Amino acid sequence: MTQTMNVQRRSSLLTTPSTSPVIKSFVYPFNVVNPESKAENVLVLVDRVVHAPLPTGYREIDDIVSSRETNPRHAAALARARQRLAVQVESESQTTTVASLRLKAGLSQAKIAELLGNSQSSYSLIESGRRDILHSTFEKLAAILHVSRDELAIALANTQEQAS
Repeated sequence: MTQTMNVQRRSSLLTTPSTSPVIKSFVYPFNVVNPESKAENVLVLVDRVVHAPLPTGYREIDDIVSSRETNPRHAAALARARQRLAVQVESESQTTTVASLRLKAGLSQAKIAELLGNSQSSYSLIESGRRDILHSTFEKLAAILHVSRDELAIALANTQEQAS
């Protein structure tokens, strides 16, 4: 019992600095926008993303994955791992989502975004159910994932249902 508690304490200790972005908000004085404006009518908020420096010897995970995907053997292994993950995700949730369809196809978000002609962050919004898609994107996505339109429509509905 004590050994388990020690492991839990050690695992919750802080490790290296996070590379996640930190958003800092600044409120500028009212006269920055227009000196003649009434103060109660103007409020300027500026968000700036500040990334912590990456420690020496560390690499971003996206850089590692993209370098691995250039090697055919590693790319095949990553595709198989995504497919195994899709089976596990679907068996736990009992629903098919856009993410599980992508994983079944063995593709990364970045690869699908590239094939769609979108950015990875834009595709991520689709996969999380926070963005509706155009008919042309729907057709392309069905072709990329090698699924029927009905399967994709059900997966999109499930994805949006989980998002709400």
